[in-house]
Amino acid sequence: MGTTQQDVARRAKVSRALVSLVMRGAPNVSDSSRRKVLRAADELGYRPNAFARALASKRIHTIGVLVNDVTNPYFGGLFASLAAAARIAGYDILTAPGTRVAGSEAGLVNTLLEHQVAGLALLSPLMPTAELRAITSAHPTVVIGREVSIAGVDVVTTDEDDAAHRVVAHLYSHGHRHIAHITGANNRPSRDREKALRRTLAEFGLDPLVVPGTFTEEGGRRGARQLLAEGHVPTAVVGANDLCAVGAIGALRSAGLRIPDDVSVIGYDDSQIARLEVVQLTSVCQPIEQFGQASIATLLERIEDPRRERSVQRIRTELVERSTSGPAPHTPRAAVRRRRRSG
Repeated sequence: MGTTQQDVARRAKVSRALVSLVMRGAPNVSDSSRRKVLRAADELGYRPNAFARALASKRIHTIGVLVNDVTNPYFGGLFASLAAAARIAGYDILTAPGTRVAGSEAGLVNTLLEHQVAGLALLSPLMPTAELRAITSAHPTVVIGREVSIAGVDVVTTDEDDAAHRVVAHLYSHGHRHIAHITGANNRPSRDREKALRRTLAEFGLDPLVVPGTFTEEGGRRGARQLLAEGHVPTAVVGANDLCAVGAIGALRSAGLRIPDDVSVIGYDDSQIARLEVVQLTSVCQPIEQFGQASIATLLERIEDPRRERSVQRIRTELVERSTSGPAPHTPRAAVRRRRRSG
């Protein structure tokens, strides 16, 4: 027989009722009592039985989370933020790990639903809107990082227009007039980002230069190579995310270009990769903790009141300037030709 709440109560020298309150995440417990119970539970290796807890309270305390791409450090940070916010609210997390394959997402979400989760938190799902609508129509759902218009489905996402303005304004103020964007492929999150950048470039009187890529290092590498192969030498490149931007940096350096002397590069996410000493990537910071807290709070409100009006929260960003962006070169094309000859 496994460790029980009674065992934890004896170890912590408290009542079983107090242990139950702590395990449910009840707010009316002092910090000292909570720490004492959690320490005892950790020492004994106790883990609450989610199904037993649900039967006892007649409520399910598990949230199903679909992670778009488990290989992307940004989603790791966002998931940790969601898990922390859920734990504070007294909920467990059940995870379905995605690998950027839209066709597999419906099956992953259905698996979560088979486990009787109280609600769904979908991190930048790639599946078509019609499929997303069919899956979420009868279940409390918050979609994170993607704009969708589905009745009863809440959204917490980046304010893409705000982010695009910060990126373009930064580059424009440094003299950049030839700005390229490598996309994150043909999916909704990527298209939203691309549209915002196109709109903002037009507002600054600049013509958009867009090439296809993916939200991966290889996608950024291919996009940068395409730019160079087509004879485009922008003074700045904006990657769809940090991985894409890092891939672009590699391709540009392989072509003999200096970053940022010849080409500035900016990413999105301000992930761990952007902050590495050897990378130091200028990047759009999307406040992960705010995303996690807002998403869980919104989902719990939907669980409590399924009929309330849907909400869309667009979270503002910051641009973190590092060493991959700087003033535009005076003669970028001449510089490229010179480096190619010297190579």
